[in-house]
Parts: sequence; structure tokens; C-alpha cells
Amino acid sequence: MKIYILCAAGAILFLLAGCTPETEFYWGDYSSTLYAYKKAPDDKTLATHKKTLNDIITVSAKKHIPVPPGVYAELGYLLIKEDKLKDGLVLLDKEMQAYPESREFIMKIRSKLQTGAQQ
Repeated sequence: MKIYILCAAGAILFLLAGCTPETEFYWGDYSSTLYAYKKAPDDKTLATHKKTLNDIITVSAKKHIPVPPGVYAELGYLLIKEDKLKDGLVLLDKEMQAYPESREFIMKIRSKLQTGAQQ
């Protein structure tokens, strides 16, 4: 009798585990392009990494899945470093919308940008 109860409990747990929602992110070639850029930071590796970040955003939209955390912010930061302030700020705002827990961090970045612009 105990074996039947254990088997039934196991089957129920197995079925319930299949019902849990999976959060799927598309990371593309992120790890390798970031590594290449950190290992040899030059215009070519930077361009490749930026392309990967843009691809992640595009593919995520096509797959109707969320953009992974930090991708909008990282691309926004890179654009700001290239003096594309408006485009960069749009991406920082998208990061806050997608991940509200990043708000405090993003607001600190925006504050520093405003302070730096006024000097």
C-alpha cells in the first residue's frame, strides 16, 4: 500500500513540475562577445558586442520573451559613452520598465550624467 502512495505522490509531483512557468531568455552570443571585448577592447570587438546586444533585443521581441536583465542598460551605457545620450537614456528607461528593481541603480547613473553635463 505504501508503495502505491509513494508512486502516486511522485507522479503528482512530476505532473505539477511540468506546470511551472519557465522564464526563458535569449542570450545569443553574449558571453563570447563580452569576453572578446574585455580581453581585447578595441573598436572591432566593441562593435561585435554591440551587435550582439542589439540581436538579443531583436530576437527576444520576435520570440515574445523578455529581454534579459541588464541588456538594455549595458547597450544604453555604451551608447552614452559614444555621445549618443538620447538613445542611451531611452534604453536606460526601458531597463527600468522591464526590471523595476533596477530603478535605483539607473537613477544613480542618470544623476551622474546630469551632474557631469552641468560641469
